[in-house]
Amino acid sequence: MDANTIKEQLQLINSQSEKKHITILGAGIAGLVAAYELESLGHTVEILEGSPRIGGRVWTHRFGNEPDAPYAELGAMRIPSDHQLTLHYVQEMGLADKLCKFMTVFEESNAKMNINGQVLKMKDAPRTLQLSEGGLLTDTRYSEQTRNFAAWLKTIINTIAPGNLRSDFERDLQSHLMDELERLDLNPYFSEDGETIDLHSFLTQNKSFRAKCSQGLDIFLGDIMTETSHDLLQLKGGMDQLIQRLATSINADIQCNAEVVALRVEKDHTQITWKQNGQLHTTNCDYVLCTIPFSILRKMELSGFDGQKLDSIHNTVYCPGTKVAFHTKEAFWQQEGIKGGASFSGEGVRQTYYPSVKFNPERGSVMLASYTIGDDADRMGKMSEQERFDYVQNTVSKLHPELNERGAIVDKASIAWGEYKWSAGGCTIHWDDSESNYLAAQRPQNTLFFAGEHCSRFPAWLQGSIESSLEAVRDIVKHKPATKSTAVNTISRTNRQLVTV
Repeated sequence: MDANTIKEQLQLINSQSEKKHITILGAGIAGLVAAYELESLGHTVEILEGSPRIGGRVWTHRFGNEPDAPYAELGAMRIPSDHQLTLHYVQEMGLADKLCKFMTVFEESNAKMNINGQVLKMKDAPRTLQLSEGGLLTDTRYSEQTRNFAAWLKTIINTIAPGNLRSDFERDLQSHLMDELERLDLNPYFSEDGETIDLHSFLTQNKSFRAKCSQGLDIFLGDIMTETSHDLLQLKGGMDQLIQRLATSINADIQCNAEVVALRVEKDHTQITWKQNGQLHTTNCDYVLCTIPFSILRKMELSGFDGQKLDSIHNTVYCPGTKVAFHTKEAFWQQEGIKGGASFSGEGVRQTYYPSVKFNPERGSVMLASYTIGDDADRMGKMSEQERFDYVQNTVSKLHPELNERGAIVDKASIAWGEYKWSAGGCTIHWDDSESNYLAAQRPQNTLFFAGEHCSRFPAWLQGSIESSLEAVRDIVKHKPATKSTAVNTISRTNRQLVTV
């Protein structure tokens, strides 16, 4: 359903509803979209944000204060072209002219790969992998086409997947996937020169292949279909432009550094306690929309929640993600014909992305030197920041020795989302019984509602956060309040309990 249809439905429901006061917990994309839509429907909103900044896991790091300073996306960095809800808000916030192509993995044939210490161009990697690993990849019981395709698949999964799924793929390949590939007609999925494959088309047109994969690998391949798509977009100038435009489009007061520590669900209201400026504040709220990740929520004092909801909060699995960005004196990789896309740097660094937008050469350039998820991200996240920088520089310099030249790296930035206080994870993983997971996550508790990527069919994407936010708005608007047994306060009133801590 498109955003305009959803909004028409909201208007219809809203016409039969009384005006409400809603306290939103979290000023990420889910919280800001909800505030924007609730206000447009005539409701009153206020926002508490625990961290010192807004945006949640949308975080554009700028290397300088100049308008044209180069930047890196430490959080969300791409928008699939079929994520219509996300694109709707990009357009509504006047940013449609900023949309441009995001060149992703395997789109740049000159990008590099480190295989067992041997550095070569991406297009040459599968053949080298066959020669170095042997085994099934050189087993003459299978056709050359099958062996080549399997080598490409393994190259792609080695590049993108966390360690446990790389192991799953190897196990599936050994037991039955090679036989499945041999059965299929693979010719349509090779490029004319035979050097690359169209993985997106293969997975779309051969659902039987994914059905024969282990469950976690099957769902991950679904993610790969998006990640390797040729139709990914980005916002030139930074993804945080969407956050800033939303924030300036709402009247709601956004209180940062307001750390929620307790939620108590009652029949006709929700009581929240938060810490701010060394004081504890407690108040009762008519309606609360919680967009706080469950990885943080489960550390709070929670009461009045039913058992099924608590199970969802405590059992939702989060995947760590770690990014390291280098501000470089110049875009030296362009001299090797690399215009974007990503290299595979090996070891625990995984993917190295190059900008596919142009920066002012006088300001230098930026490479996302390392983007990892899963166990690789966890190991790197537990390093000190300096250790992380040194490790990434040492690893990526095997692809790009220029990084070790004096003055080549001007500045550095990193984020380990698994260690970040306000998320304790990069995104949720719905790799088991996904529908019941997200439906349980979004299910309200009386007047306490929930939204965020963890409450959606699209974990890890802005689309999921936005969709769940709109669903929560609908549920809040149509909710019929219970008969109030006590007076209900709002954050803006002065009769709060204050306790110095």
